[in-house]
Amino acid sequence: MFFGFKKLGSSSVIGIDFGSNSIKAIAISKGQGTYHVDGIAEAPLAKGLIVDNRFEDIDKITAIIKQLRKSFPSNYKNVAIAVTGSDVITKVMKMNASLSELDLESRVEIEAENSIPFPLDEIFIDFEIIGPNSIDSSLNDVLVSAARKERVLSQAQCVDESGLNTTIVDIASHALARSAELVITSDDYDKGVAIVDIGASQMMLNILYQGNVIFTRSKSHGGAVCTQMIAERYGISGPEAERVKVENDLPIDCDVDVITPFVNMTINHLRFDLRMFTNAPNKVDISKLILTGGGVLMAELAKQLQEELDIQVEVANPSLSLECKNEADKNVLKESGPKYMMALGLALRSFS
Repeated sequence: MFFGFKKLGSSSVIGIDFGSNSIKAIAISKGQGTYHVDGIAEAPLAKGLIVDNRFEDIDKITAIIKQLRKSFPSNYKNVAIAVTGSDVITKVMKMNASLSELDLESRVEIEAENSIPFPLDEIFIDFEIIGPNSIDSSLNDVLVSAARKERVLSQAQCVDESGLNTTIVDIASHALARSAELVITSDDYDKGVAIVDIGASQMMLNILYQGNVIFTRSKSHGGAVCTQMIAERYGISGPEAERVKVENDLPIDCDVDVITPFVNMTINHLRFDLRMFTNAPNKVDISKLILTGGGVLMAELAKQLQEELDIQVEVANPSLSLECKNEADKNVLKESGPKYMMALGLALRSFS
């Protein structure tokens, strides 16, 4: 939870993922070692309501959340949200292990002022002790995160004005890593696992190693690019292009003229980002790549990634790790589970 932001007791929450094309939400509970889906929902967004993580119309987005809320049991009042992209900066800092919590908080703020390129009055700061430093045991490695207040508060305002309570503010990369732990095996713990999330307007790469995010990179690329390519190629509107893409009602030549070029573009972006990681001074090899986000529901993408990158590629399937209380939710999760991975990771925060 960020400094200066309200902290409430832990309880099950609705994880809400604000995308540029839709809002996804999921609520889970835990019983006898198994997670149960208590509700799952998605609501489309009109173009321009959320642009580059910036909320352009608070009232309209609030009204959409009010509608989403009807898909969840009435006892769910609390919500977890996330910040992402250029709105958040994370750094690992070395701090004296003997510092009290209060002294550590003060020290973090001092270090943040010197190393984070945002004025302190414009950000919320969070920190977490990762563990002892590998070189000097008198020091702890501390993960420090800073997020722009404007982005946090606009999300929280929409949630709170809908009648719910924002109780957790997380970092998108950490939320994805948390949900990915449901779909990777224990054999992957000591190996590098690449989590690639492709949404409508953003693609994010996270490298997970021994339960920690050790590398993250995001860029403006996603399913909206493919939609625009379809609209331009066939002279149709954006909404119509999105419909034919989602319903797989594509013209015969679309695979060659649009889908293949888009997949190749995505692979080139990802290849560049993976090279950035492998060129960094680390000893972690990537053994598996897991795809999440609505943009990965394109069958050609996983297949070509497997061929081009020579890495084991899987599309995240959270339905294998979750029990659903009704058939409708089970079908939604089975058909489009990858797009709910961010929201799922946020919902899981209440159990960590």
